[in-house]
Amino acid sequence: MGASRSQAQKDESTVESMYVAVSAVILAGAAFALVASPALVFGAVHGDARRVLIICGKWAGAGVFLARVISGLWRW
Repeated sequence: MGASRSQAQKDESTVESMYVAVSAVILAGAAFALVASPALVFGAVHGDARRVLIICGKWAGAGVFLARVISGLWRW
């Protein structure tokens, strides 16, 4: 098998994974806000265009979230 990890190494893993998760959520929220803000905040878009912007914002947020999680895990 492998050598067992010390408590410090386990703690480092936990902190790093939580950092990746929290930063992914924040970046996903920012991406959603950036794409959907014309429809939600400014009220500049109405009807079907508003719906499309909100859907695109959700997809952008999901994409940024996955990209951040994958890039964070890839470093390990």
